Amino acid sequence: MNKKKIVLASTLAILLAPAALNTLPTTQIVHADAQLVGTIRHGGAVAVDASGHFINGAAFGNYTSWKLGQRITIGGNPYYEVATNQYISASAMDITQNGKLLNPISSEISYVNRIETVGAKGATVVDNNGNSLGVTLPAGSSWKVDQTKFINTYPYYRVATNEWVKALDFSAETNNDSHTVVIPSTPTAHQPITLRTNATLYNGNGVSLGTTLPKGSSWKVAQEKTINGHQYYQVATNEWVLATEDKNTSIFNNGAATVTLTKAVQLYDTSSNSMTRTLPAGSSWKVNASVENSAGYFFAKVSNNEWIPLGSSIFTDNILQQELANSSAYEPYFAGNLFK
Repeated sequence: MNKKKIVLASTLAILLAPAALNTLPTTQIVHADAQLVGTIRHGGAVAVDASGHFINGAAFGNYTSWKLGQRITIGGNPYYEVATNQYISASAMDITQNGKLLNPISSEISYVNRIETVGAKGATVVDNNGNSLGVTLPAGSSWKVDQTKFINTYPYYRVATNEWVKALDFSAETNNDSHTVVIPSTPTAHQPITLRTNATLYNGNGVSLGTTLPKGSSWKVAQEKTINGHQYYQVATNEWVLATEDKNTSIFNNGAATVTLTKAVQLYDTSSNSMTRTLPAGSSWKVNASVENSAGYFFAKVSNNEWIPLGSSIFTDNILQQELANSSAYEPYFAGNLFK
């Protein structure tokens, strides 16, 4: 078997240029230090071109490392060149210089451009370091926010220079779309969820907003709804994450998932620890479990001993592929002999 790492491309939306940031600078070029190295974070990454357009097939696997070229700014957020006219968002990588991590998640800033409304309890304003400024924003008041960052393990929005408000203190208003189905909230409305990955934000139509929320952060859920067959949790006004981004939510909670292959895929058989028969392109299969091993490879179970390796765009539904990865049980030694 080819030992090339399997690429998980389901999180391509993370790297798309933010459509909502049209008032921010579009592209700015800065030459990066030749010693910078980017290691792809959990979930993989897909490159965009210098204009912020997704490049079909330019997928990069979990924990792979790349020498970084020039840095550009798209929609106010930094991207680094990893190949000719192929750029990856800085938020999708751990960036190191001589072994020193330069962009820990706790210090990352993302740029946004929208209005947020303070919840029923009001909101305490803090400075850049999380120290209270002795100011409380009144309940129901609306504020333009332009940046997000993580302070003392909580996500915050910037409402003015050196003034930040905890994201959980803003209300998450209901957004009903005629083509979607709103279903009872699970978990209960306003119950916190904790994110298992750097989670892509979507609007109420299931379109990526081009920004992410940090892994490990906690958010109140206003409601749950189904968009194009996938469950999402609302965490802020017109901001949604896949339900499976919650550590306690699995795609298998409601039974097996059905996948349809875009290409022929060879199966891994646990009984022989080898790659065996091939499933044809266009065929559909029930999947009732998924696992991740210590190398960051994902597999989806289609029979007692047979597993589909989750690769680059192998399913007709990339969101489903991400949900399967999110719902994977961690089995560090699974299929380990295949990748030595």
